[in-house]
Amino acid sequence: MSDLLSYLPPVRGKMRPKVPLESFTSLRVGGCAEALFEPEDSDDLIHFLRRRPLEIPVTVLGAGSNVLIREGGIPGVVIHLGSWFQRVFQEGATFEVGAGIPVAEFAERAAQEGISGFEFLATIPGTMGGSILANAGCFGRSIQDILVEIEAVDFCGRIHWVSAQKIDFGYRTSTIPADWIVVRSWVCGKVLPSHLVLRTMEELRATRAATQPTEVCTAGSLFKNPEGQSAWKLIDTAGMRGARLGGAEISPKHANFLVNRHKATAADLETLGENVREKVHHATGVSLEWEIVRLGLPSPQFPAWEAILLQQREGE
Repeated sequence: MSDLLSYLPPVRGKMRPKVPLESFTSLRVGGCAEALFEPEDSDDLIHFLRRRPLEIPVTVLGAGSNVLIREGGIPGVVIHLGSWFQRVFQEGATFEVGAGIPVAEFAERAAQEGISGFEFLATIPGTMGGSILANAGCFGRSIQDILVEIEAVDFCGRIHWVSAQKIDFGYRTSTIPADWIVVRSWVCGKVLPSHLVLRTMEELRATRAATQPTEVCTAGSLFKNPEGQSAWKLIDTAGMRGARLGGAEISPKHANFLVNRHKATAADLETLGENVREKVHHATGVSLEWEIVRLGLPSPQFPAWEAILLQQREGE
């Protein structure tokens, strides 16, 4: 098999082959990235995207808090935004926020500065970039409520600035194109004494800990809530609360959480999730939609890039 790195442009950041991804996800499962790229800064990211062979796919991986990576790993280049993309700058109640920062960490920093409006983020495990793409939310609030503008880079290295007003947000969705990487965003809150903001955050964290399995390896909500219904109630109706397969489990604490209880494989977790979908559909007629994003191949069969690129050149 040809070495993928030999077909990629030089970068200033880290480009590593065959990197195990299980430590990059909250479920702690998954195969390797064929190559993992951690750009030095946005210029490095843009340089890479403009010069990479377009036949080689790219996948963006943030905190890995809502993904299930299969044992076969992810072909092509996985991009992971590092420390440069975790910077935060403040001007009054408005913040410029790097896409790589965990939203809970940003919420804590904003609270210390006495800025309210971001408290709900303290209970969301993802990064700012991924949370914007998915319009992450909880406790009646979501990203769209605080967002002012984004800066994104598409997979061809083109830069885009878009105001929040020009983005259509829905339940766990946005119209931000799938081939855009959010690199920065601007969000706005309001001034409030920091002790009040911190108190609200602690109350939300306590509520989450009391109702969700925060003490184990999970990836957040397993399925999206169908309109007008709760996924966990449908799972309960189907009798699947606490169901197990290998080391995978549907949480007894919250039926819409998929848990790596004891050395589960990605196949255990995905199969159990599909079993739940089947049982719910049989019991209720409702087809649940995965909220966890499934990535990668069932078994490692990375392409031979030399043949693919040669074929492409011959067709030009």
